Amino acid sequence: RASTSDYSGEACVPARPGTFFDVAGAANQVVCQPACWAAGTCGESANQAARTGICSAPAVALLPAGAVAEQEGAAVPPGGRVRFYAIGSSNAAWQNWPDQVHAMLRRLGYHVDLPDTAIPGEIAGPFGRRTPKCDDALSYEALRTPRLGMQGWASWGFAYESEAEDCDADGFRRIAGWNVSCTNGWECRPKWRGKFPVVPVSAIAKGVKGANVVVISNFVNDGKTAMYCPHKCFGPGDDVPDALQTTNITAANLLRTIRAIHAEDPHVVVLVLARYADARKIVYVDERNLAQVQAINSGIAEAIRGEANTYWVDLTFPTGVAMFQTLNSGHANCRGDQVMASAVVGAMFQRGVLGRGLALGDAECLARSDCGNMTLPCCQRSASCYVDRNGTCAVYSTGLQ
Repeated sequence: RASTSDYSGEACVPARPGTFFDVAGAANQVVCQPACWAAGTCGESANQAARTGICSAPAVALLPAGAVAEQEGAAVPPGGRVRFYAIGSSNAAWQNWPDQVHAMLRRLGYHVDLPDTAIPGEIAGPFGRRTPKCDDALSYEALRTPRLGMQGWASWGFAYESEAEDCDADGFRRIAGWNVSCTNGWECRPKWRGKFPVVPVSAIAKGVKGANVVVISNFVNDGKTAMYCPHKCFGPGDDVPDALQTTNITAANLLRTIRAIHAEDPHVVVLVLARYADARKIVYVDERNLAQVQAINSGIAEAIRGEANTYWVDLTFPTGVAMFQTLNSGHANCRGDQVMASAVVGAMFQRGVLGRGLALGDAECLARSDCGNMTLPCCQRSASCYVDRNGTCAVYSTGLQ
């Protein structure tokens, strides 16, 4: 904890992403600063090194025996060292699910080793920490969880070496028989691209080498661009894909990324996480186009089926339950993040990576909210409940927003 007379009483919180300090003992730990400075409400431009310190990782509240399952022959035995990496768009920048995966693995008793990499655009936590504050935030807020969270990007931003690769004079490349803009960012506009024009696929492959698992969740905007800005991203005229036709574009890009990863390290298990539903009335699942979202997911899953050491991870949000943020529109709230994180950790167990995993109840548990009446496995499947630090099933809110 760092404190000075003018910041006395301020909580010590992780430093803002993108800031760097020369703090003794900071290697592989969390550099922290007073909360008001991290929020930008105090501090000045002078050297702030004296006001920084090291945040200790929170004490781990291990899951009780009734909440875990074990198997033999897994790549990582119970208590072993595990490394994962998430490749996402804004869902990894404006949501907590990668951090919750980190916390769940720690609660299962693993030593989670997540080194920083040289991948351009990497962040160590949610962008600006501008996410809902979840009921279990203390279990992950002080953790560093390196990942890619490229806001507004689509799958093609992670599949090529440069913005110019395979591009024609009009700024388009052919992917799965369609013209696709070589400009990354929402609406394929340079002003929404961000600092990096592209994340070279070779940099991704080298950066994740040695990881046990890579989770890819970077294609939600593929279909959305076809719906909302088709000509900006797919060219003028009538020859543009609809949302469902983008599945072939997505699959082609995913396979380029996956094969680059496996060319560097064939032992990495790649989990491709399904996109979640769209939102309606701000916080609820939009049931009007749910069939279309499911068809997109099914098409991509089928296209990557059989790819070596690569697995599809299904994802379902319950209807009639508040699952989306009011803070970052269209993005999952704490409940949605928990569903995503438990799906990822569940797949890590199912695919033989983990020797100890979450005991998860049946699908009917997903929409239940009677937390006090649930078994622990059902509690961990529910979107509205969680196993708290005391090992009991408690209500899980949408998060402070």
